Amino acid sequence: MDSRFFDVKNSMALGQIAMLVGGKLADESKKDLEITNLGSLENSNENSIIYLALGNATSALLNKSGEYKEKLKTVKAGACLIKTEDTELVPSSMAIVEVDDPKSAFIKLTSVFYKDKSLQMKGISSQAFIDETVKFADKESVHIGPFAVVEEGVEIGKNCYIASGVKIKSGVKMGDNCIIKENAVISHTIMGNNVKIGEGSCIGGDGFGWHSGSFGHMWVPQLGRVILEDNVDVGINSSIDRGAIDDTVIGSGTKIDNIIQIGHNCKIGKNCILAAMSGVAGSTIIEDWVLIGAAAGISGHLRIGAGTQVGAGAGVIQNLAPKSVVSGYPAQPVGDFLKQAAMLRRMVKKKKVD
Repeated sequence: MDSRFFDVKNSMALGQIAMLVGGKLADESKKDLEITNLGSLENSNENSIIYLALGNATSALLNKSGEYKEKLKTVKAGACLIKTEDTELVPSSMAIVEVDDPKSAFIKLTSVFYKDKSLQMKGISSQAFIDETVKFADKESVHIGPFAVVEEGVEIGKNCYIASGVKIKSGVKMGDNCIIKENAVISHTIMGNNVKIGEGSCIGGDGFGWHSGSFGHMWVPQLGRVILEDNVDVGINSSIDRGAIDDTVIGSGTKIDNIIQIGHNCKIGKNCILAAMSGVAGSTIIEDWVLIGAAAGISGHLRIGAGTQVGAGAGVIQNLAPKSVVSGYPAQPVGDFLKQAAMLRRMVKKKKVD
């Protein structure tokens, strides 16, 4: 990792790493092996630790054991995080830490070995505007960058990071450990703990509310809020509109990518994922653990059942039962979509022959 951008931890014994990630050393004699960095199959050395996750072993498309076995013959890493049932793939020269989920364990180590310098706390800049009515849970633990504006009545939790150029409007409440990156605008919002908002995003702006008649279009005042529950991430240049009367709610653990629009009054459940350039129109309810692919569109006033997967570019225009897997426009069961695509391909080929 480039030390210009990350503070790098010097080292950690492999035994400490195993304890940290809840793993087990296959050989206790390797517990004092010094690990100084995290590596990959392509880039590592004798003091690196890598991980190996084979995916779904029942799927020939996802199981890469053969490919990895060949690569591991030339890997120089000193240690590997791997599932117990896959340890035979690892060369005898490499120390093994057995874990249930190698990738999760590796991700946990990244926050131990590397600290993003851009997010290090630096206190409150003299060039920031902080209204005198702002309430801090612990002012000494908060960073506020130059030219940030925090208006009256805002409440800020512990260990929050508010970057340069951020604007937090009147009455917003932030929990602990929140990160608001450069030039984001937050209004009419209540957020829980560990919320992260990316650069340039707008949370709590006006919903797209109009009443149309022979007179033209009449603006409908947007009187609700945005509720961001714990551990919500919002990417760069995304927009979440506040409710018209009821609140727009984003459930705990949900991850929202870059350039995404979520309309007013939407209710998005826990641990959902919305990929880049997707959009959800107003008053739609998305239940827990829904995955929405890039550039997919969800019409308004729908209910998307828990565990549903919406393919990239799909257009959803009707309710979906729990655990649906859909693709295409209009969105339909992915098997039907693929059959139609294959049929069209055959028709085109036949036409060319004719």
